[in-house]
Amino acid sequence: MSIDRVNISNQGIDRSQATQPNELARKGAVGKDHKVPEGSDSVALSSKAAELNKLANVVDQSRTDRMNQVRAQLESGTYKVSAKDLAAKLIDANRK
Repeated sequence: MSIDRVNISNQGIDRSQATQPNELARKGAVGKDHKVPEGSDSVALSSKAAELNKLANVVDQSRTDRMNQVRAQLESGTYKVSAKDLAAKLIDANRK
């Protein structure tokens, strides 16, 4: 199914019916332990979205780990910067 975004129009939509909560969720079809208050919204993520979220968390954790390593090296005085790499970065920054 595809949607032609050029011809989307909201003029014929009855706003009072477009925002009604899901009847099944409100009546407890979600589960006995999960109460959904009337008028609330809910979101269900696809498995692909859950996978992307997991990967984003892995990236965040690896960045945090790297920052902690660099911080420890800076504090101990063992962090070394290559003069060649620094010069290349400065040259690249000046070109922009």
